[in-house]
Amino acid sequence: MKTTFTVTLDDKSLQLKLSNQAELFILEQNNARFKLSEEQIFLLFKKGQVQQIGQSINQIGKIEFDRVLLIRPSDFDLEKEQLASHLANMALEAGIKLKKAPEAMKLPKNLYNASAKAADEIFSVCQPFDLHLEKKKAVSPKAQHRWKKAISTIEFEIRHEGCAGQVIWEKSTQLRLKAGAMLLPDDQVPLRKDGSLSFTGKFATGLREDHANSIDKKHWTTTEDILLRSVNELGHLVYFAGTNSWLELFDAEGRTIHELTVV
Repeated sequence: MKTTFTVTLDDKSLQLKLSNQAELFILEQNNARFKLSEEQIFLLFKKGQVQQIGQSINQIGKIEFDRVLLIRPSDFDLEKEQLASHLANMALEAGIKLKKAPEAMKLPKNLYNASAKAADEIFSVCQPFDLHLEKKKAVSPKAQHRWKKAISTIEFEIRHEGCAGQVIWEKSTQLRLKAGAMLLPDDQVPLRKDGSLSFTGKFATGLREDHANSIDKKHWTTTEDILLRSVNELGHLVYFAGTNSWLELFDAEGRTIHELTVV
């Protein structure tokens, strides 16, 4: 089947115009600071595989992505909720687990057929740009990050519930957690079902023992700067890990350490 469309390129985005005059936008973007009109829905992708489908930028949480697809459902005579729900269902059927998936809707036959036709048109033109709704065989579970000298001049703020602190990535294998940081107390360490320490708990507890002289256990704050080897170690020491720590550190402009250092 032959598909015809036009492409307009600028520094960080592609505009695709389909034969029915529908417009799609592909953004090279790894953060939520992009413009989304009231008429559009978004799809977030990481290495070509969809991660989240939504209708409002406020729905984007702590998630890694590298490209954004913007779609205006009205171009296909559909409501935002209808197309978003259909695309999410397609991803689910392909075995993809989405972050904050749209609410499921049972569409009448005419709207289901219209949504299926729209999805086919959309991804027939997105496929050459390596954007897919099917599950890819190999998607790296961990992004790679690279230290650079300019990063050492930035002070990052920890934004994790119950914690606070300032962090500087000084060298490729050295982070400085500045004095005055607030840690989760030891009684929140993760345990196994039998009440014993989990592997994460053991590692975090060991780190806290190594730096016991720098931690005020009455107020759970650091009394002096602590040097750590990685963002991973930082997450274990401060809040017992359990989340992607690259998305927990923000600079003064609201950018994560992930988006500034991901390769």
